[in-house]
Amino acid sequence: MALSLLIGALLAIQGASFVASSQISASLLEETWNLVDQGEVEPFTLLLKKEVVATGGVYGLGATLTGVGELAWPRPASGCGHSKLINANVALNDGTLAWGELEDAVDSYAVVLAQAVDNLRILGLSCIIPAPWPTLENSCGDWGRIYDFENSWDLSNVNNGVVCAARRLYTAFGARANNVGAAATSAATDAAITIISDVEDELVSYLEAVLSKSAGPGCKSKQKQLRTLAGSLKASIFRASGIAKNGLRSRCH
Repeated sequence: MALSLLIGALLAIQGASFVASSQISASLLEETWNLVDQGEVEPFTLLLKKEVVATGGVYGLGATLTGVGELAWPRPASGCGHSKLINANVALNDGTLAWGELEDAVDSYAVVLAQAVDNLRILGLSCIIPAPWPTLENSCGDWGRIYDFENSWDLSNVNNGVVCAARRLYTAFGARANNVGAAATSAATDAAITIISDVEDELVSYLEAVLSKSAGPGCKSKQKQLRTLAGSLKASIFRASGIAKNGLRSRCH
C-alpha cells in the first residue's frame, strides 16, 4: 500500500507541470500566438500552436512565450539557448552532465526567455518603435539546429500531438521554423518547467497586459507600462533560473 502511494505521488509530481492552471486559460495562449500574423506562419507552426494551446498548463505557457518570441522577427535568432538546454536535459538524466554545462545551459535559456519577454512587449504595442534585431551568436557551433530531440522528448509527458508538430519543425528547411520547434522542445525540460512555474503569476499578468486594449490613450502609455512590467519579469526569470540551477545541481556528476 505504501509503495502504491509513493508511486502515485511520484507520478503526480511528474505530471503536475502539465496540468492546466486555473489562470492559464486557452484563450490567453491563443491570443498571444495571434500577436503574430498567422498568414506569415508556416502550417506546421500553426499545428504546433494548436497542440500547445490544447496542452496548456505551465508547459503551454512557457512554449507560448518562447514560440511567439521566435516568431517576432522575420530573421531567425540563434537557437543555441534552446539546444543547450535540451542536450543538458538529456545528459542530466544520463548522469553525464557537469555542473559547468548545466550552469551555461540554464543561463543561456534565461537569456532566451528574457529576449522573448522583450519581443512580446514590442508585438503588444500598436505603434512602430525601433528595436534591435535578434542576436546571432553561435556559441553551440551549429546555430542550435542540431540537438538530442528524441531522447529529450522521451523524458517528458507532453502529448504526442505536440511532439509530432515539433518534430516537423525540427526537420524543416527554414531556420525560423527550426527555432520554434526548438522552443517547444526546450520548454518541456525540467529546468524550463521549474523557471516558468516560479514566474507563472507574473508571466500571466504580463501577457494580459500585452494583450490589453485599455492601457490608456496613445502608444506611450502602454509602452511605459510594458517596459516596467517586462523589467520586473526579466529580473524574476533570472532569479528563478538561479533556483533551477541549484535544484538540479545535485544531479550533476
